[in-house]
Amino acid sequence: MRVSTNSLYSRFLYEQQNTYTGLNRVNNQLSSGLKIDKIYDDPSVFSNTLRLDNESNSLNQVLNTSKNAQTFANNTDTTLNDMTRTLEEFKTKLLQAANADNSETSYGALADELQGLRNHLKTLANTSINGKFLFSGTAFDTKPISNDGTYNGNDKRITAKLGS
Repeated sequence: MRVSTNSLYSRFLYEQQNTYTGLNRVNNQLSSGLKIDKIYDDPSVFSNTLRLDNESNSLNQVLNTSKNAQTFANNTDTTLNDMTRTLEEFKTKLLQAANADNSETSYGALADELQGLRNHLKTLANTSINGKFLFSGTAFDTKPISNDGTYNGNDKRITAKLGS
């Protein structure tokens, strides 16, 4: 088989064009920071990118949900600790009131202090974070304790789905 100058030249141009096309593709990838620009560039990379984007979004959602749940739990613990201290103080005041050595003035002062502690407990029970009440069950928008002391929430558990 005879190789002519024309066939050598055509083959050289073909290879040179392929090299320029490949170099142009790599330069575009480097300048854009993307391995593919369009779906038909590499369908397997595109499908892997979609899968990884979906997994990344799911993990970000799990992270946000767990942060919100942790904030909710931490604030609940802090409020419950405040309630415990207030109830201990309430108990101490009741024991003082049970003492027979108190005068009428002392009883009046103790009654005022007990009323103040009761109001403080109601305020703690109605604690909210970002408009969500801590102690109303899943009825986040319902104020748990009304002015007369009745409970208005529900007894449903609060759960946070963090993923599979």
